[in-house]
Amino acid sequence: MLTRRIAELLLGLAARRWPADVRDDLRREWAAELHVLAENGRRTTMVGFAASLAVSRAGAPLLDRRLMHQRARRTAAALLLAPLACAAIVVVSALAMAQVYNWLSMLVSWSSAVQLPLWSMLILGFAVLLAKYTARSARHTALHGPLRIALGVVLPVGVAALGLMSVINGSVLGSFVPGLLLWSAGLTLALWAAASLAARGRVGVAWSVGLVGALVAADLAVILFVIQTIPGPGTVAADAMTADSVDRISAPLWLFACWTDWNFGLPRPTSWEIFLITDRLLLEPMFYLACMPYALAYTIRAARSAPAVPVALAPTPV
Repeated sequence: MLTRRIAELLLGLAARRWPADVRDDLRREWAAELHVLAENGRRTTMVGFAASLAVSRAGAPLLDRRLMHQRARRTAAALLLAPLACAAIVVVSALAMAQVYNWLSMLVSWSSAVQLPLWSMLILGFAVLLAKYTARSARHTALHGPLRIALGVVLPVGVAALGLMSVINGSVLGSFVPGLLLWSAGLTLALWAAASLAARGRVGVAWSVGLVGALVAADLAVILFVIQTIPGPGTVAADAMTADSVDRISAPLWLFACWTDWNFGLPRPTSWEIFLITDRLLLEPMFYLACMPYALAYTIRAARSAPAVPVALAPTPV
């Protein structure tokens, strides 16, 4: 066929520009690739492949464009689908928790006390499984550099979080937006730091820094929401605390109270304060919990993996 002959002529032109000691090997390798493309009826790709070889400088890195495009598609799919999986984990875990709660409520009196811990444990379990799965794809990421990896992970997660919260709250510009923005910014910094450490081979430190940073970002986001939406103590002693206020002294524990429904044996927050917080803020902390394992695992594994760098087939002739 005409396209096959054109491609073979281009390959011959490309091979003649290489040193004699590698010319035959290269031509055989290229001819095999050409044969596969011809058998699959990909005539345009076949000619494009041969033309790219013909115009490439001898000794320059040769790009496997199919591999690069495949890697980019897989990276995009992982980064776009994982946040949706995190949202699904929150919803599925809530449904499973409801079934278990209904069953326990008929048997024991303390069933209400295990609702939030059970929901959190289910979310964490599914999130760890998701993290293990997505970490495999991170080995072949198309992202370069710690900052790009961190932004590539956080931006789709932020969009998914905004969509989920908007559907639940019925508004895109709800009271959750400032906390979500703060969490996204803090998570980006945590992942950036973790990726930078992992790229230098300090994986254990990267996990520690990333986990602490992600927890701090989530905690600050919860604190911001509660301060904005729930009143604190009054300004005078006679009005020190109202029935529907939350003492700010327990602020660092609010995130963990949302996950566990417990104050860790401390005076604050009280059970009523925990109820006030979780009554207005519950979906966001659970989504943060669902996203953290995936975000950390993908970021650290991607930072440890070298990006797709083309390899020269032979030294540039002198």
